[in-house]
Amino acid sequence: MVNVKEHKKEETTEERLDYRLTKKYLNGYLKSKEEILEIAKSEGKDKIYRVLSFGGGTQSSHLLEAHFQNLVKYDYIVFSDTGAEPQFIHEQVAFWQKRQIEMSNKTPFIITTHNSMKNGLEEMLMRYIFTDYQRFQMPLYFNKVTENGEIVPGGLMPRQCTGDFKIVPVQQAVRNRIKEELGIRRSQPMPKNIGIIMDIGFSFDEVNRVGGYVSHQSKYIYLAYPLIEEGLTTRDSIHFLEENNFPSKRSRCYFCPFNCSGDKGKAIGMEWEEIIREEPISFLKACFFDDQLRSVQATGKKNMRSIPYFHSSRTPLREFYQAEFDKLEKMHVEEMESWILHWYAFLNQKYLKAAA
Repeated sequence: MVNVKEHKKEETTEERLDYRLTKKYLNGYLKSKEEILEIAKSEGKDKIYRVLSFGGGTQSSHLLEAHFQNLVKYDYIVFSDTGAEPQFIHEQVAFWQKRQIEMSNKTPFIITTHNSMKNGLEEMLMRYIFTDYQRFQMPLYFNKVTENGEIVPGGLMPRQCTGDFKIVPVQQAVRNRIKEELGIRRSQPMPKNIGIIMDIGFSFDEVNRVGGYVSHQSKYIYLAYPLIEEGLTTRDSIHFLEENNFPSKRSRCYFCPFNCSGDKGKAIGMEWEEIIREEPISFLKACFFDDQLRSVQATGKKNMRSIPYFHSSRTPLREFYQAEFDKLEKMHVEEMESWILHWYAFLNQKYLKAAA
């Protein structure tokens, strides 16, 4: 257990924060770690590996520090690089790697990527825009076109990026490492007595993100959510990190559609203004993808029937931040041209179908 409730800033009723009262638990999608252990044992798993899926942000850093303080045991710490994290997240990952050394912690710290798209979400977007690739894996906002040709606000596209570029690569990396440790080939099945419990840093306010307690890819991988189990919120984790002078920026991709504007963005620690201020070229890249996705959608060649937007207002990102975009575009012409040319060359070499 993390056992850090004393760090909570705001008191909330235990009833409200009791995971056993949530629909996810009542419907069987969420289990406590104790329940998962009992299930694993009943399925013949007598060798259990414990893994932290580390995202470099607030909640998983909270769990990582608990590990360094010997409050929770992990056999592996795994960070999946999505290829689109802001530089400040990579800096936070480096901070925790340094702290691990300072704390004399020897747990293997693995950095991995998507199995086939090593350059992550940037590669997925470039591939989708400039090749015949059809699988889109981000939860963008969209407008719908009615039968009468009227454009009306829609909702959000399905969120697949966390699973495809974070959770699944972590599972694959751990599976490969354990097989290597056991002296068996990657192609061989995992021994039936092996179980893996992977902690994911979803907090209580994110309980709706829970998709189950067993991996869809491997039935011997069980998914636990210790922060939810303890009733800890995102704000609790941020407060804990700030109280201990640890970095506390929230993990997300620089073009994450869950970035917000103004006070709302500040309140949840995910604001477009932070990306503009600290990572101006990343902001320009986000505007590029935002524009290009609508252009390719309009051709009718993709299975995307709705009009996509990165910003919740469902307006082009460059228009929402027009003054900032105009200023930064002039400042970073060479960097953006170099970045685009790099991707054209990469796509042509790997997929042979990039646009000239």
